[in-house]
Amino acid sequence: MVYPTETFYAIGGNALNEELGRKISKIKKRPPDKPFPTLVGNRESLDQLIARWPDSACKTAERYWPGALTMILPGRKNLPAAIVGTDGGVAVRWSPHPLIKALATVIQLPLISTSANLSNRPPTRKASDIDPEIIAAADLLIIADNDDTDPHPQPSTIIDARITPPRLLRPGAVNIKP
Repeated sequence: MVYPTETFYAIGGNALNEELGRKISKIKKRPPDKPFPTLVGNRESLDQLIARWPDSACKTAERYWPGALTMILPGRKNLPAAIVGTDGGVAVRWSPHPLIKALATVIQLPLISTSANLSNRPPTRKASDIDPEIIAAADLLIIADNDDTDPHPQPSTIIDARITPPRLLRPGAVNIKP
């Protein structure tokens, strides 16, 4: 499905479905060995992904989640390859977007959440700017009522929260302070 988030439109679905990860890689024309980030909207979905909580990650989550902060955390064993890095890390963001919270409540699953664009093309905040190839390949398209409220959004900030202090991997919407 294609859906709005607090940053950009995303393409994704059940993060625990290995076949879906392959399908999204193909749709985006993205290398299949590059893992996808995930979105959660409740603790139940998060617990399906995370093996353990490093101390610094707990403090960071309390301060910045829900929000546009993606944390690399230790992944559980037997997760689909599409969402796990070669080092066992899983990229997770607890989204403040009301749609994500509602979906998480209903389906009780983490979501693959990667920008709804072809690889190496810019992400989009407006549904009208989503590549027609992405729309044609999606089983479901969810459009936000106010998808033009922030014409210059930033991507989520990404940190490796498995180490103390967490290491900034990509600056973005959340300004991480020590």
